Amino acid sequence: MNLYSSQLSFSLLVFGWLSLLAMLIWSLRTAPWFKVKDDRGAQNIWLFVSLAVFLIWQLGASLGEGITFHFLLMTLMTLMFGVQFAFMGMLLALLGVTFYSDLGWWSLGVNAILMGIVPIAITQGMLRLSQRYLEQNFFVYVFFNAFLAAGIGVVVALLLGGLIMGLNEVHSFDYLAQQYFPFIPMMATPEGFVNGMLIAAIVALKPEWLCSFSDDTHLKGK
Repeated sequence: MNLYSSQLSFSLLVFGWLSLLAMLIWSLRTAPWFKVKDDRGAQNIWLFVSLAVFLIWQLGASLGEGITFHFLLMTLMTLMFGVQFAFMGMLLALLGVTFYSDLGWWSLGVNAILMGIVPIAITQGMLRLSQRYLEQNFFVYVFFNAFLAAGIGVVVALLLGGLIMGLNEVHSFDYLAQQYFPFIPMMATPEGFVNGMLIAAIVALKPEWLCSFSDDTHLKGK
């Protein structure tokens, strides 16, 4: 989902930027900087994943102006780095996409909401729900926190994107009903599968890369 600033109303663009700035200020003030301040390895991993997200976002399948489908991978970033660093990594990737795709800098806020804030919030919310109500083990972590959260996140983000396009008359709702909305459920399984497989691989090979995972809680304790 790559929306151009020329497609959107001024009030929506302002709302997007205010939301972006509020989230950025909150992230900068509350991020656990002490965990990465002197950890060059963690910094390199964060930068590498952010760059990978940028490259993947460049490879989306386009069905027309503003209608682009690609993996978000925000669940992966949230489970690896936490909400604050996931948001900052997303913003770094989105800055690159906005520049190279000439989306217009005014659209940065709205795209950040759709491609970052919404799926990050859903992932974090489902993580909190699982920690409170579900048994903590490997399968819950991979299938609920990764696979299901990623699938729901991309569906909600795309639905909101379609609503924005319809209300801003980027495309008519009739056109979106034929050329956009039917494809949304088809994105849920691939998004969930990719995030779930990557998280499972990291659990097996480098569990210390996941700030939300604990051997004692998810493996040894169950």
